[in-house]
Amino acid sequence: MFPRLSPACIVLVTHHDKILLARSPHFPEGLYSTLAGFVEAGESAEEAAHREVLEESNIHIKNLRYFGTQPWPFPHSLMIGFFAEYDSREIAPQEEEIEDVQWFTKENLPTLPHEGTIARKMIDTWLKNH
Repeated sequence: MFPRLSPACIVLVTHHDKILLARSPHFPEGLYSTLAGFVEAGESAEEAAHREVLEESNIHIKNLRYFGTQPWPFPHSLMIGFFAEYDSREIAPQEEEIEDVQWFTKENLPTLPHEGTIARKMIDTWLKNH
């Protein structure tokens, strides 16, 4: 028997000294995180990263770089983390899924995801390098 896995990509988008974080209406008050979404059938993780960021924030990204993975139990997922750089377009949140999306500097960060999550590891890695 082989376990079923649902791959998902998670992306930390950077632009100079800023990172792009979003807020889902399902998050605890004040919490922001990286953008993420499931890989669709016939799509690579890299293609999904570009598509999800565009769908959720209306921006194009470039210079996608692999970060790492994390198993995620909801539902039986494997999160595939990427760093990416802002390329073009103005930010606009996807109304059905995203309550707010905006750029943050290390001096004005909102409440972040729990330590141990891939989203937080990516943010902490970026903070350490900036």
